[in-house]
Amino acid sequence: MNCVLRKSGVFIMAVLMGAMICSVGAAAGDILYTTLGPSGAYDGTNGSFVDGSNYYSSVVADSFTLGAGATVTDAMLALGNYLGSNNPVSLYIESNNGGVPGSIIVQLSQVGTILPWTNGNGGGLVTFNCSGAACALGAGAYWLVAVEPDSRTQQVWDFAYQDQQINGAVNHIGSPTGPWNSFSGDPGDAFRIDGASPIPEPSALLVLIPGLLGVGYGLRRKPLV
Repeated sequence: MNCVLRKSGVFIMAVLMGAMICSVGAAAGDILYTTLGPSGAYDGTNGSFVDGSNYYSSVVADSFTLGAGATVTDAMLALGNYLGSNNPVSLYIESNNGGVPGSIIVQLSQVGTILPWTNGNGGGLVTFNCSGAACALGAGAYWLVAVEPDSRTQQVWDFAYQDQQINGAVNHIGSPTGPWNSFSGDPGDAFRIDGASPIPEPSALLVLIPGLLGVGYGLRRKPLV
Protein backbone atom coordinates (compact mmCIF):
# COMPACT_ATOMS: atom_id res chain seq x y z
CA MET A 1 0.00 0.00 0.00
CA ASN A 2 2.82 2.37 0.92
CA CYS A 3 4.52 1.57 -2.40
CA VAL A 4 1.32 2.41 -4.27
CA LEU A 5 1.09 5.77 -2.47
CA ARG A 6 4.66 6.62 -3.40
CA LYS A 7 4.05 5.83 -7.06
CA SER A 8 0.89 7.90 -7.01
CA GLY A 9 2.77 10.85 -5.54
CA VAL A 10 5.41 10.72 -8.27
CA PHE A 11 2.72 10.48 -10.93
CA ILE A 12 0.77 13.46 -9.55
CA MET A 13 3.91 15.60 -9.37
CA ALA A 14 4.87 14.70 -12.94
CA VAL A 15 1.42 15.59 -14.27
CA LEU A 16 1.30 18.91 -12.41
CA MET A 17 4.80 19.87 -13.50
CA GLY A 18 4.03 19.03 -17.12
CA ALA A 19 0.81 21.03 -17.05
CA MET A 20 2.60 24.02 -15.54
CA ILE A 21 5.38 24.01 -18.11
CA CYS A 22 2.94 23.65 -21.00
CA SER A 23 0.80 26.51 -19.73
CA VAL A 24 3.63 29.07 -19.63
CA GLY A 25 4.13 31.30 -22.66
CA ALA A 26 2.95 30.33 -26.13
CA ALA A 27 2.35 26.73 -27.13
CA ALA A 28 4.20 25.32 -30.11
CA GLY A 29 2.66 26.35 -33.42
CA ASP A 30 0.71 29.29 -32.00
CA ILE A 31 -0.23 32.31 -34.07
CA LEU A 32 1.37 35.04 -31.98
CA TYR A 33 -0.04 38.00 -33.92
CA THR A 34 -1.99 38.42 -37.15
CA THR A 35 -3.72 40.99 -39.32
CA LEU A 36 -4.93 38.29 -41.72
CA GLY A 37 -8.58 37.34 -41.94
CA PRO A 38 -10.23 33.91 -42.04
CA SER A 39 -8.18 31.33 -43.95
CA GLY A 40 -5.39 33.88 -44.34
CA ALA A 41 -7.51 36.47 -46.19
CA TYR A 42 -6.14 39.94 -47.02
CA ASP A 43 -6.81 42.85 -49.38
CA GLY A 44 -5.17 41.83 -52.65
CA THR A 45 -6.12 45.03 -54.48
CA ASN A 46 -4.29 47.64 -52.38
CA GLY A 47 -1.04 47.84 -50.50
CA SER A 48 2.18 49.64 -49.64
CA PHE A 49 5.16 49.85 -51.98
CA VAL A 50 8.37 48.24 -50.78
CA ASP A 51 10.94 49.03 -53.43
CA GLY A 52 14.46 49.92 -54.46
CA SER A 53 16.04 53.23 -55.42
CA ASN A 54 14.87 53.08 -59.06
CA TYR A 55 11.35 53.67 -57.70
CA TYR A 56 10.63 55.30 -54.31
CA SER A 57 13.19 53.49 -52.13
CA SER A 58 10.34 52.81 -49.69
CA VAL A 59 10.87 50.91 -46.46
CA VAL A 60 7.69 49.91 -44.62
CA ALA A 61 7.31 48.99 -40.95
CA ASP A 62 4.30 47.65 -39.04
CA SER A 63 4.14 47.25 -35.27
CA PHE A 64 3.01 44.14 -33.43
CA THR A 65 2.75 43.13 -29.78
CA LEU A 66 3.48 39.84 -28.05
CA GLY A 67 1.36 39.18 -25.00
CA ALA A 68 3.82 36.58 -23.69
CA GLY A 69 7.38 35.54 -24.34
CA ALA A 70 7.86 33.11 -27.23
CA THR A 71 10.29 32.11 -29.93
CA VAL A 72 9.28 33.36 -33.37
CA THR A 73 9.52 30.60 -35.97
CA ASP A 74 8.36 32.52 -39.02
CA ALA A 75 6.45 35.48 -40.39
CA MET A 76 4.03 35.37 -43.33
CA LEU A 77 3.52 38.50 -45.46
CA ALA A 78 1.06 39.08 -48.29
CA LEU A 79 3.40 40.27 -51.06
CA GLY A 80 3.23 40.73 -54.82
CA ASN A 81 5.88 41.58 -57.38
CA TYR A 82 4.77 44.79 -59.10
CA LEU A 83 7.51 45.97 -61.47
CA GLY A 84 11.08 45.28 -62.48
CA SER A 85 13.05 42.38 -61.12
CA ASN A 86 11.84 40.00 -58.43
CA ASN A 87 14.58 39.84 -55.84
CA PRO A 88 13.87 38.76 -52.26
CA VAL A 89 12.68 41.19 -49.62
CA SER A 90 14.82 41.70 -46.53
CA LEU A 91 12.62 41.33 -43.45
CA TYR A 92 13.64 42.33 -39.94
CA ILE A 93 12.16 42.19 -36.46
CA GLU A 94 13.18 45.34 -34.63
CA SER A 95 12.78 46.71 -31.14
CA ASN A 96 10.34 49.47 -30.27
CA ASN A 97 11.91 52.88 -29.70
CA GLY A 98 9.30 55.36 -28.51
CA GLY A 99 6.69 54.39 -31.09
CA VAL A 100 9.00 53.80 -34.07
CA PRO A 101 11.37 50.94 -34.98
CA GLY A 102 14.57 50.86 -32.96
CA SER A 103 17.46 48.46 -33.45
CA ILE A 104 17.50 45.27 -35.52
CA ILE A 105 16.95 42.15 -33.39
CA VAL A 106 16.98 39.50 -36.12
CA GLN A 107 16.74 39.18 -39.90
CA LEU A 108 14.36 36.59 -41.33
CA SER A 109 14.94 34.61 -44.53
CA GLN A 110 12.48 34.58 -47.44
CA VAL A 111 11.31 31.17 -48.63
CA GLY A 112 10.35 30.86 -52.30
CA THR A 113 9.53 33.52 -54.89
CA ILE A 114 7.07 36.41 -54.65
CA LEU A 115 4.23 35.93 -57.14
CA PRO A 116 3.10 38.67 -59.58
CA TRP A 117 0.85 41.27 -57.95
CA THR A 118 -1.43 41.17 -61.02
CA ASN A 119 -2.29 37.47 -60.60
CA GLY A 120 -5.71 38.30 -59.14
CA ASN A 121 -4.60 37.61 -55.56
CA GLY A 122 -2.22 40.50 -55.10
CA GLY A 123 0.62 37.97 -55.22
CA GLY A 124 0.28 35.65 -52.24
CA LEU A 125 1.45 34.76 -48.76
CA VAL A 126 5.23 34.53 -48.50
CA THR A 127 7.01 32.82 -45.61
CA PHE A 128 10.08 34.26 -43.89
CA ASN A 129 11.83 31.88 -41.49
CA CYS A 130 13.44 32.98 -38.24
CA SER A 131 16.38 31.02 -36.84
CA GLY A 132 18.82 31.45 -34.00
CA ALA A 133 18.70 32.54 -30.39
CA ALA A 134 17.67 36.09 -31.34
CA CYS A 135 14.23 34.77 -32.36
CA ALA A 136 13.37 34.32 -28.68
CA LEU A 137 11.44 37.45 -27.71
CA GLY A 138 9.89 38.62 -24.48
CA ALA A 139 6.43 40.10 -24.11
CA GLY A 140 6.11 43.62 -25.50
CA ALA A 141 6.00 45.77 -28.64
CA TYR A 142 8.08 45.06 -31.75
CA TRP A 143 8.26 46.08 -35.40
CA LEU A 144 8.27 44.09 -38.63
CA VAL A 145 10.36 46.01 -41.19
CA ALA A 146 10.32 45.17 -44.93
CA VAL A 147 13.14 46.41 -47.19
CA GLU A 148 13.70 45.74 -50.91
CA PRO A 149 17.48 45.98 -51.29
CA ASP A 150 17.47 45.63 -55.08
CA SER A 151 17.14 48.97 -56.87
CA ARG A 152 15.34 47.35 -59.83
CA THR A 153 12.60 45.63 -57.85
CA GLN A 154 9.21 47.01 -56.80
CA GLN A 155 7.07 44.87 -54.50
CA VAL A 156 3.67 45.50 -52.90
CA TRP A 157 2.93 44.61 -49.28
CA ASP A 158 -0.84 44.04 -49.43
CA PHE A 159 -3.17 45.67 -46.93
CA ALA A 160 -4.80 43.71 -44.13
CA TYR A 161 -8.11 41.88 -44.49
CA GLN A 162 -10.05 44.65 -42.75
CA ASP A 163 -9.20 48.19 -41.74
CA GLN A 164 -7.31 47.96 -38.47
CA GLN A 165 -5.93 50.68 -36.26
CA ILE A 166 -2.17 50.24 -36.42
CA ASN A 167 1.05 52.05 -35.73
CA GLY A 168 3.19 52.22 -38.84
CA ALA A 169 6.37 53.86 -40.06
CA VAL A 170 8.05 54.52 -43.40
CA ASN A 171 11.18 56.03 -44.86
CA HIS A 172 12.25 56.69 -48.43
CA ILE A 173 15.98 56.29 -48.10
CA GLY A 174 16.10 52.51 -48.19
CA SER A 175 17.24 52.22 -44.57
CA PRO A 176 16.00 49.42 -42.27
CA THR A 177 16.83 51.56 -39.22
CA GLY A 178 15.33 54.92 -40.19
CA PRO A 179 15.00 57.79 -39.61
CA TRP A 180 11.27 57.13 -39.62
CA ASN A 181 8.08 58.98 -40.47
CA SER A 182 5.50 57.46 -38.16
CA PHE A 183 1.75 57.28 -38.74
CA SER A 184 -1.27 55.69 -37.14
CA GLY A 185 -4.69 54.70 -38.41
CA ASP A 186 -5.75 52.12 -40.94
CA PRO A 187 -5.35 50.02 -42.92
CA GLY A 188 -2.35 48.06 -41.73
CA ASP A 189 -0.37 45.67 -43.89
CA ALA A 190 -1.17 41.95 -44.03
CA PHE A 191 1.07 39.66 -42.01
CA ARG A 192 1.17 36.93 -39.40
CA ILE A 193 3.75 36.05 -36.76
CA ASP A 194 4.03 32.37 -35.77
CA GLY A 195 5.82 31.05 -32.71
CA ALA A 196 6.88 28.01 -30.75
CA SER A 197 9.18 26.94 -27.91
CA PRO A 198 7.77 29.02 -25.07
CA ILE A 199 10.12 30.95 -22.84
CA PRO A 200 9.52 29.56 -19.33
CA GLU A 201 8.98 31.98 -16.49
CA PRO A 202 11.44 30.82 -13.78
CA SER A 203 9.54 32.58 -11.00
CA ALA A 204 6.43 30.49 -11.68
CA LEU A 205 8.41 27.26 -11.59
CA LEU A 206 10.18 28.26 -8.37
CA VAL A 207 6.80 28.77 -6.72
CA LEU A 208 5.49 25.42 -7.99
CA ILE A 209 8.43 23.14 -7.17
CA PRO A 210 8.34 23.46 -3.33
CA GLY A 211 4.60 22.76 -3.35
CA LEU A 212 5.09 19.61 -5.42
CA LEU A 213 7.88 18.45 -3.14
CA GLY A 214 5.55 18.97 -0.18
CA VAL A 215 2.85 16.89 -1.83
CA GLY A 216 5.34 14.11 -2.50
CA TYR A 217 6.65 14.17 1.07
CA GLY A 218 3.14 14.09 2.52
CA LEU A 219 2.20 11.12 0.39
CA ARG A 220 5.40 9.28 1.32
CA ARG A 221 4.73 9.71 5.07
CA LYS A 222 1.05 8.84 4.92
CA PRO A 223 0.48 5.88 7.32
CA LEU A 224 -0.83 2.56 6.14
CA VAL A 225 -4.59 2.09 6.54
